[in-house]
Amino acid sequence: MKFVRFENGGSAMYGIVKDDNTVVEISNSPIGQSYEKTGNSYDLADVKILAPNPNPIKMLCLARNYRSHLHGVAEPTRPEPFYKTPTAIIGPGDPIKVTADSGLVVCESELVVIMGKRAKNVSEEDALDYVFGYTAGNDVSAREWQSDDTQWWRAKSADTFGPTGPFIVTDIDPQDVNIRGLVNGVEGQKCHSSEMIFDVRQSISFISRYVTLECGDMLWTGTSGTTPPINVGGDVTVEIDKIGVLHNPVEAA
Repeated sequence: MKFVRFENGGSAMYGIVKDDNTVVEISNSPIGQSYEKTGNSYDLADVKILAPNPNPIKMLCLARNYRSHLHGVAEPTRPEPFYKTPTAIIGPGDPIKVTADSGLVVCESELVVIMGKRAKNVSEEDALDYVFGYTAGNDVSAREWQSDDTQWWRAKSADTFGPTGPFIVTDIDPQDVNIRGLVNGVEGQKCHSSEMIFDVRQSISFISRYVTLECGDMLWTGTSGTTPPINVGGDVTVEIDKIGVLHNPVEAA
């Protein structure tokens, strides 16, 4: 299933994407709950696509989860999550806003997991049973803040530093998708999700030993390679197989 959150006539709605060009409206968010079809449908090209999951209780992001991104740093021996605040979330087409004092800001193209039910002390074997679906994310990062601040509170969670979308897809293997990041149309990142040091099952199981994952919580699974810089006046795109294309312009805050 491919779900979308969209705006039509000034209202936010949820729908099922059919044949990549039609949205069949449903009664409510499908994440962790039942829904009904309303009988309304729209052309996908005629609606504004919104961030698919705008209000998770929390988001955790995996640091150094691709060997190509280690750059000489020791490989982690366990998943290393950090928090990213939900107020960073924006949707497709929304501008990433960069402040004058942020220094070097980069794109981090990532597969994002959306939990479908509460997970506590789950096994690796059962971990995917707690997942609702997957979307694309850009873990926008200000590198100078990241290195200078005691915590990554603004480097990773500044307003607009969390683009997500365009869709939530429920029926993919999270370890079998290609991920690309492009800045101004030029490819800056390319990897396959099988390259993760800790896969989605391992990460959910590990995190849930210590922190309960709630329905709607989001797990950002890490980024690869050398992350490309983004600049005011440019744009950035994250592409993930079977999920879609997440595109955002970059503006001055």
